[in-house]
Amino acid sequence: MKFKKVLPVILSCMLLSGCWDKVEIDRLNFISTIAVDAGEDIDKEKELKSINPEEPFAEAKIKKIDVTYGFPDMSVIGGDKGGSPQEKYINTQASSMEDAASEAIAKSSRDIYMGHAKLLILSDDVLKYKDTVKEIVDYMQRNPSINRMLQVVVSEGIAEDYIKFKPMTENSTQYYISGLMDNSKRNSRIMSINLNEFLILLSENGSALLPRITLDKGKKELILTGAAIIKDYELKGYFTPIELMDIQLLSGKFKAGKKVIYMEGHPVDYIIDGYERKMKVTQEGGKLAIDIDISLEGQLGGYYVGKRILEKGELQRLQNTFNKSISEECEKNMGIAIKKFEIDPFGTRENIEKFNPSLWNKIEKDWDGKYKNATVNVTVNTKIRRIGAVQ
Repeated sequence: MKFKKVLPVILSCMLLSGCWDKVEIDRLNFISTIAVDAGEDIDKEKELKSINPEEPFAEAKIKKIDVTYGFPDMSVIGGDKGGSPQEKYINTQASSMEDAASEAIAKSSRDIYMGHAKLLILSDDVLKYKDTVKEIVDYMQRNPSINRMLQVVVSEGIAEDYIKFKPMTENSTQYYISGLMDNSKRNSRIMSINLNEFLILLSENGSALLPRITLDKGKKELILTGAAIIKDYELKGYFTPIELMDIQLLSGKFKAGKKVIYMEGHPVDYIIDGYERKMKVTQEGGKLAIDIDISLEGQLGGYYVGKRILEKGELQRLQNTFNKSISEECEKNMGIAIKKFEIDPFGTRENIEKFNPSLWNKIEKDWDGKYKNATVNVTVNTKIRRIGAVQ
């Protein structure tokens, strides 16, 4: 009896609903890259707050952001056409990200589709303006058509230049940068983060690290180098590639990489392929004490001819030297992150909440102050498991 009552409703939904916003696939530009730069009016953030919300034509006065959409030219594909698609782009100046999308549609004979977007480039200039960054982040959160897995990077200089850059080995910047970030699985001096991870970090910690890209126009090289530090929706500074690797070691996100020390003037390369990190946070005398134990395993990638590593005590001497060098380096960089930038990429707060909830209840209201004044102790235990074929 119940089924007979529900059946008309189901049939009505099937017959009366449809794809009201359907657009033929050959009428779409599939956006692969979105680059956001500061607009000519972005310096007027304070003045913009004084605009009367009831004032007509206010939108026409504002050019806060400069947005460039990169997409492959699909017109060269299909039928009897050969070749691979080349990257094209549409540049817009707008008051908001939604306004930019509308302007892009007005400049093209095709609609735009951002569900396949793979890369978001934010210029270091636009990240200096907190209110504008909040607007960009809000748009990314609200827009269901944007791919949450697209990778996010910060550009040194104008982001639009990176879309127009023509790599030697790829047809588009998006594929080239994505390939570089995929190498983070084998090299922890570079990193990769997608939009979903970025939004979660901002909502939970108020801070995040984003990969940084630079462009050497003279050498025609695009380089992924270090990380940009975002705190309270604003660019605060950068970590170098070496500093980023230490942050990865301390945060438990390290995958692979190498460390170098100098012995008697010669570089000794230690290739790390095994890694474990343990963190413990306690309170001593009213101050937080953060203890991190890092265990590393790997092999020597280079020493110098004539030095016999298996001589008595030589291998242990190398391990001890790496232990001290990496430990002091990590403690220094962790101190910079905590005291200078006041960020927590190490998961300290999450560790306390999960493993020491009674302590978290005591310090939650004064977390920022307690964290900034915490003491740090990093212990490193290095094991050289392989020394190569030559002895």
